[in-house]
Amino acid sequence: MKVLDIFSWLPAKEISLEQLEQIFIDYKFGIYNSEYIVLSELPNNVSEDILTCKNELLKEGKKVTFILKGEKVIAVIGYQE
Repeated sequence: MKVLDIFSWLPAKEISLEQLEQIFIDYKFGIYNSEYIVLSELPNNVSEDILTCKNELLKEGKKVTFILKGEKVIAVIGYQE
């Protein structure tokens, strides 16, 4: 598995791209973070920006995962197995 794209809706001061990537990788290996939720399916009530991001990644042949904090999407990950 290789992470190819990370789109974050939080400032780097709050969480870095490296931290987001590690949350995703940990999740794939069965290590869960109680502060964040990782979903492979599109969450409810996402913004148009997040939907556009997802669609562009899928067009590029990438798989898409979402990282949420509470009920808010904070990042979209594009990856390949």
